[in-house]
Amino acid sequence: MAINGKCLCGAVTFEGRGEPSVAVCHCGMCRRWHGGPGIGVEFTDGVSVSGGSETLKWFESSEWAERGFCSKCGSTLFYRLKQQPDALHAQAGQFDLPDGLTIREHIFIDDKRDYYDFAGDAPRLTGAELMARFAAEQEGKSE
Repeated sequence: MAINGKCLCGAVTFEGRGEPSVAVCHCGMCRRWHGGPGIGVEFTDGVSVSGGSETLKWFESSEWAERGFCSKCGSTLFYRLKQQPDALHAQAGQFDLPDGLTIREHIFIDDKRDYYDFAGDAPRLTGAELMARFAAEQEGKSE
């Protein structure tokens, strides 16, 4: 399965391959970057940029991560870890996703503001729980 995506002006185009999975991030950086919670999508076989690499720009948002955007229209597009620059975490609204998807999980739920809410019973992880999961994954890779 391949699902097409693009920025608002269409200068940056990309493709998600495999099954999509939606997650919501409530951290302060995502809220500032998106103007609300970040609703991301990951694909089992990744995301590849197919056009507009000259207008795709990266902002170093922390010591470990960067956020990609279109320099022509300003659309927020991607999040990536510096250690994994080819593993793009994309924004769900940039894709022509099929109906019927549900939210897999919420992260940084302890940073969520009370002026919005989401329905459903998807797991809700605090920032500490998410960091513990990342640490366990990294530990497992180094063994």
